[in-house]
Amino acid sequence: PEPDPTQLGDFETAKLLFDASRLSFRNSAGPFRCMGKLSFRPRSYQLVPLVMALKQDVVRLMIADDVGIGKTIEALIILKELMERGEVKKFAVICPPHLCEQWQQEIKDKLDIEAEIIRSSTAAKLDRMIPDDQSVFHHIPYQVISIDYIKADRRRGIFINDCPDFIIVDEAHTCALPEGSKTKSQQQRHLLLHDIAQNPKRYILLLTATPHSGKDEEFTSLLSLLKPEFGKLNFERI
Repeated sequence: PEPDPTQLGDFETAKLLFDASRLSFRNSAGPFRCMGKLSFRPRSYQLVPLVMALKQDVVRLMIADDVGIGKTIEALIILKELMERGEVKKFAVICPPHLCEQWQQEIKDKLDIEAEIIRSSTAAKLDRMIPDDQSVFHHIPYQVISIDYIKADRRRGIFINDCPDFIIVDEAHTCALPEGSKTKSQQQRHLLLHDIAQNPKRYILLLTATPHSGKDEEFTSLLSLLKPEFGKLNFERI
């Protein structure tokens, strides 16, 4: 229950509040503003992507750590740091449908942020909550979106128009352009991310444990989402 100003707490609860405040100040006294706002203590190697991100004017990274290393945690640390710095006010996590609940729970547990899941099963309910003719993507600041829901042509344009300034893409390897493709429209997922990346000021994090499938063309199609020049890389000459 919420605290009642008419009821005084005991010494133990007052000391608990004092210790929590002191620890929060101690953690935020370092170079990163988010440390006092996290519900977990990250491992030292999980701060490496954060350091790399803060060296960029516009954060665009692929985090390709192995399974179990903590790609989700690394992405959420970057997100929280940029939110604390005032650079990010809205964000969207784009992931396969079966991972939506997992991401929603991770965001709640790790950052204490209530994100809304946007996919076929929730779209109608969310639409009824919207007070005007704007899209749900415009009104909801924290989103977890099924990539299969927004990759369709009729929804992709709406999302791009109201796309948040920070995007996390989970299982990014599923969005690679197939080898030999002549146009980006041959892969709806890739076309969606390509359109998102067209805004040079939009922050993008790609998460995948298997970035390279053995085909260089597919790998460079992912890298080109971070920087267009990377799409022309020739690994045989490097």
